[in-house]
Parts: sequence; structure tokens; C-alpha cells
Amino acid sequence: MSKSYIKCLECNTINLNKEYCSNCGAILDLVLKRKIENEKKIQQKIAEKEKEEPSRISLFLKKGATHKNGFVRSVFQTADAIWTFFAMVFGGFIAAIIAAAAG
Repeated sequence: MSKSYIKCLECNTINLNKEYCSNCGAILDLVLKRKIENEKKIQQKIAEKEKEEPSRISLFLKKGATHKNGFVRSVFQTADAIWTFFAMVFGGFIAAIIAAAAG
């Protein structure tokens, strides 16, 4: 096994075969440091997505889809399905325009 001397970027201590500094505890392995930073970014994105509120129309249709009257519930469920379909079509249309413009 080869000896690997790594200098800590935080406190300038020389460490032998370690992932963390023996003096200050900072991460010495750059690959591990990047992996931890990427995991934190992913967790932040997940937290941001959970905080996003749905649009007022979607909220209205979802609320109506749980109505106690069966006829009203079916009307709202149908309207929600139609709304979702046209939202997807519109999004696909925008994506096609951007793809055509990009070449």
C-alpha cells in the first residue's frame, strides 16, 4: 500500500492516507467532497419542488374532483383530464418550436 500525503486546504496540515483532516475535520478527498455537494444540491431541489404550489385552476379542479355528489365529481374529473391533456399538448408545441429554432 502506498503512502499518500495530502495537505489540508483549510488549515495546511499534512495528513497521511485520510479522507478527513486530523486537525480540523475538513474533507480532503475531492471526489467525496463533490459527491456530498451534489447530494446537497439534489436535496435542495427536492425541497424546492415540494414547496411549489399548484396553479389555481389545478387546485380548483382537484378540489372539485373530491366532491360528494357523483355527477359533479365526474364533471370535475373530466375537466381535469382535459386540462392536463391540453397542458401537455401546449408544452409539446413549445418544445417543438424551440427544437425547430435550434436546428
